[in-house]
Amino acid sequence: MSKRTPLALRYKEDTVVEVGLDEAGRGSFWGPFMAGAVVWPPVEAWTADHKAIAGEIRDSKKIAPKKRERLADDIKRLATSWHIGSVSNKEIDEHGITWANQEAFRRAVGGLKAIEGRPKRLLIDGELSIVDYADEQHTIVEGDNTYLVIGAASILAKVEHDRWVQAYCDGDAVCAERYGLRTSKGYGTQAHRDGLVAYGAHELHRRTFIGRYVGTEQALPKPVATNAGYRKVPIDSDKCLIRL
Repeated sequence: MSKRTPLALRYKEDTVVEVGLDEAGRGSFWGPFMAGAVVWPPVEAWTADHKAIAGEIRDSKKIAPKKRERLADDIKRLATSWHIGSVSNKEIDEHGITWANQEAFRRAVGGLKAIEGRPKRLLIDGELSIVDYADEQHTIVEGDNTYLVIGAASILAKVEHDRWVQAYCDGDAVCAERYGLRTSKGYGTQAHRDGLVAYGAHELHRRTFIGRYVGTEQALPKPVATNAGYRKVPIDSDKCLIRL
């Protein structure tokens, strides 16, 4: 088996702070949408732990769950700064998933207090940039398999999203069982769809996503989403998860 090539450390070789961004939960029927933001220290500041973990970081979908959990904790410990931005199911229903994606990124970047006030270069996985963002940003398809900071953000977003779902299931076993949430993590598996047909919508369902499986009184039409209508929402404690 050939050795995997480590992900790139920088987009440009300069002194601008580079922030990796990726999301989790975009296609989920239930619960919040989350985005991870990560700043990694320059290579000259790496410890032996940084060197050891660097070769393991990549797209979270290509990492086994237990290893992904371990890597997420290591990333939090070793990153210069990290933050999880979260958007609720009700906000998604009100503003649309494209807005939610952009807003989760914005909240994630806004929580990087350790680099507050410094010019930043955002490296965003995929094709969706942040509307009305002043600093430099680049969207990179397959970015989580190209740049270390995006791969790290991918891991954090996925693990924090799944931990959130798991914690909710621990507190509400009935909901977890009805919709198969422990295994689906909120996505539209057959068990989840069957639960919607049998029990209707839960308060944390995205009602704009589930119209095929519930009655019209529980479903909502998808909002018309345009970049021109993008509206920033003030960040407060119940809309984001913060860790520096």
